[in-house]
Amino acid sequence: MCPVLFLCHQAKMELPLNQSAGKGALDNTCEIDFTQDAVFLPVMYGLFFIIGIPLNLMALYGLYKLIRTENILPVFVFNLLLSDLLQLSVLPLWMDYYRKQHHWNHGPRACQVMGLIFYVSIYVSIFSMCLIALERHLAIARPLRFRALRQLKFALLLVIVVWIVITLPPSIAFEAIFPAKSNFSLCIEKYPSEDSFITYRLITLLLSFVLPFSFIFILHIMTLKSLAGVSSLLAEEKRRIKRFLNLLIGVFVLVLGPYHLIGCVKYIGLALLSEKCEWEKSVFVSYQLGRGLVSLNSLLDPVMYIFLRSDFREAASHYLSCFGRACCKSVKKNKSHGFSRSERPTSSSQESELYH
Repeated sequence: MCPVLFLCHQAKMELPLNQSAGKGALDNTCEIDFTQDAVFLPVMYGLFFIIGIPLNLMALYGLYKLIRTENILPVFVFNLLLSDLLQLSVLPLWMDYYRKQHHWNHGPRACQVMGLIFYVSIYVSIFSMCLIALERHLAIARPLRFRALRQLKFALLLVIVVWIVITLPPSIAFEAIFPAKSNFSLCIEKYPSEDSFITYRLITLLLSFVLPFSFIFILHIMTLKSLAGVSSLLAEEKRRIKRFLNLLIGVFVLVLGPYHLIGCVKYIGLALLSEKCEWEKSVFVSYQLGRGLVSLNSLLDPVMYIFLRSDFREAASHYLSCFGRACCKSVKKNKSHGFSRSERPTSSSQESELYH
């Protein structure tokens, strides 16, 4: 009897990680091998979480002070970093999920919430980039004509609208496609994907990536042409603006691009092909790699938009040098006198304040 009891106990211990049988088979009828991403995704997410949380918190603190200068560009960058921080906050749960070979054991409602936070943060980040690109274009090409639209209150209202518009559709879709009462082991995924989810993903890929990328790319070309005709800016300042815009496009293409482009290929194939399971298996690893790469955005955003600023680097080095020293008293004294000169943009440098 002892060997039998031992085997029964071992089977109970291994059940959470082996979902090829029982209820796990209901949402993985394609028998996808989930060991393929059980290592690289948790490792990637772990690195992003450890580095990204302090990096984004520091950047958000610096941008909060810049927002008080009544310039709207920091508002959009702040919103971008806030969405990155939100995405980072759920990475530990994703790490646990993939480490256990796509087994979710925190309840269906928690799965919906986590999936919603993850996807909403990605698309808020994308539309924040669109707002940044639009603001830069108006500041350079139409600095006077659209001045009323570039007010701080309008920027804050626009950010709130973006969050509401992006959050509502997936909230409704997830409840309809992945209802909380379902007793599945996977979280916001099924193999093969159902027709309703394929349609939903194709629509979101079009509205949330293809169109925003086209918008940013066209604005990029128009802004560079307008920048070449501006005579009031120095050559070095123009180069800084060009680098900023090029980096914006680079992050969009290299970090966000693979996941969404592979997603387009995956779901178009699922919509057209009859052998859905074979197609799911063939694109599984590349799609998961693209999914992991998306979160790299949460590390590059603060590096590009904050730490390339000379005034932020000076402030950071000052605070680090004061750590554990008596000069922290002088920091408090400086705070009482407001912003330093490098933190308060002048009228001649206000339009390019994030390029220094």
